[in-house]
Parts: sequence; C-alpha cells; structure tokens
Amino acid sequence: MSKKKRFYLSIGISILTVCLGIMVFVSICFSAENDKVIKGKDGAEMVLIPSGEFKMGSKDQLPSEDPVHTVKVDAFYMDKYEVTNAQYKRFIKETGHKEPEGWYLVNTDLHKGYINGELHNGLKPLSDERFNGDNQPVICVDWEDAKAYAEWAGKRLPTGAEWEKAARGGLVGKVYVWGDDPIPPKGAGNLADMSTKKVFLRIDFFVGYDDGYVYTAPVGSFMPNGYGLYDMAGNVSEWCSDWYDSDYYTNPPKQNPQGPESGETRVVRGGGWNSFPSYARVGFRWGIPPNDAYDSQGFRCVSDIK
Repeated sequence: MSKKKRFYLSIGISILTVCLGIMVFVSICFSAENDKVIKGKDGAEMVLIPSGEFKMGSKDQLPSEDPVHTVKVDAFYMDKYEVTNAQYKRFIKETGHKEPEGWYLVNTDLHKGYINGELHNGLKPLSDERFNGDNQPVICVDWEDAKAYAEWAGKRLPTGAEWEKAARGGLVGKVYVWGDDPIPPKGAGNLADMSTKKVFLRIDFFVGYDDGYVYTAPVGSFMPNGYGLYDMAGNVSEWCSDWYDSDYYTNPPKQNPQGPESGETRVVRGGGWNSFPSYARVGFRWGIPPNDAYDSQGFRCVSDIK
C-alpha cells in the first residue's frame, strides 16, 4: 500500500474513532438523563434523588428536630406526586383492599350542630366531592394501608431521612421548602391559608397567603422543588417507614438511618392542606399511631435503584 493510501486510511480510522467516541458519550449522557425519571408499576412518575450528604434537622425549633446532623443517603427514586385517588382505586380493584376512611375536620356549613374545626371520625373520601377527584391525593389511609399499596406497586415507603433529603431539593439549612420567608411565595403549596380560614374559623394559618384551595388540590398544582418533586410542603402530610422517637436525633446512624427498631407511632412529614406555619417546616416531624387516618394525610412511595 502506498504512503498516500496509508495516510488517508489513517485519517479515516481516526475520524471513525472520534465519531464512535462521540456516539458513546451522547448515548451515556442521554441514558443518564433519561433515567432521572422512570415509571413505576402503578404508572407513577418517579424522580431520581441523588446520593450524598445533607444537613438533617432544624436549629432553634422543636427538641425532636435537634441537633442538626449530617446524614448520607444512597440514591433512590421517589414518586414525583403524592399517590392519587385514581391510583389507589386501581389498587383497591386489583387487591380487594378496604376503602379509605378516617378522621376529618368539621366544617359547620356542612355539619350543623358541631363545633367548627373539631375532629370527627367516619369520613369516606372517595365518596365525598370535596376530596374524590381522580387527581387529588388519596387521604384517610393509615400506615398499614400505605405500606400495602407500596408493596403492591413494587415500592416502599421512604425513611424519614430519605423524605427530608428529597423535600429539601438541594437547599441547605432552610426552614421551608421554598426558603426562610415566613410568608410563602405565590404557588408555594396548598397550606392553611386565607381560603382555609374562611371555612375553619379557629385554624392558625399563613397570614397574607392564599393558594385558592380549602381542601386538597390536584397533585402538581404548585411549584416543584429543586429535584422536581411536587407538594413536598402542604396538600397532604406523608407517611414514612420509621418508628417515631423524639430523641432519635441525639445519636442517629450517619448513613441511611432507618429509625428506631420499635415504637408506638410512625413518622409523618410534610404538612397538609390545613397545616399552619410550624407544621409546614421542612424539618418538622411527628408521630401518629399506625392505625390512625386523617383527611390531611396521604403518602408517596420510593424505590431502590436496581
């Protein structure tokens, strides 16, 4: 082969190698980007929450949130939205699981003779026009209900650490998912607001904020956080897998904490449509008996990266 032919062949091979390298690089980047959002068995979009450390807890708030401590969490996928009525009805249809029923805040316009804002039992939200829209979050599910749904969908409930890392959306040390401002910006979430106050006269609320909803809003109606998750503050509070212990933060594991080995209540995070300012803080956590169910309480699921 002549020198001229070898030269052109060498050039051709070099160009081909570069082109193949570019194709592989683009393919890897596209795959990584594409894998940031997947769909679960229940049809729910799930967002990739990256692994890494974050500051968990709150300073100068409640003792159960103190001390602020560094936690490392492995990467996982989380539902982009809270589980909806439509998804939960499919679960009921396929498994025969019982319908949601639980405690509710009394609205005296609808329930004459009761005290405004009192809690009463017996709400069946799938039959109540205030709560039964297909795209509204399912409510009045207890911890066992949420766990059963997650297992049916091939998922699980998040740990408290996973939930807080996801809720912060990359923000460091902030009081709320939107920052530190005690008055939420427009579109921050479905919280106890001016609309809520008109119906529930005794409720504490965010002064100067009105999201336009008295009860639950369709999921995804408000701004997403930095990870692309919706309703991490407000709409419904969300069950976590952990047992609750107010002293757990005094000596927690530094990586992937799972909560105490036992307890009487399960961790709930995130605040709901009737949550006043202190309950809507991103670091706020509390415990509810696993068999209790309320009209401001729902859940979302997570799954491990396989």
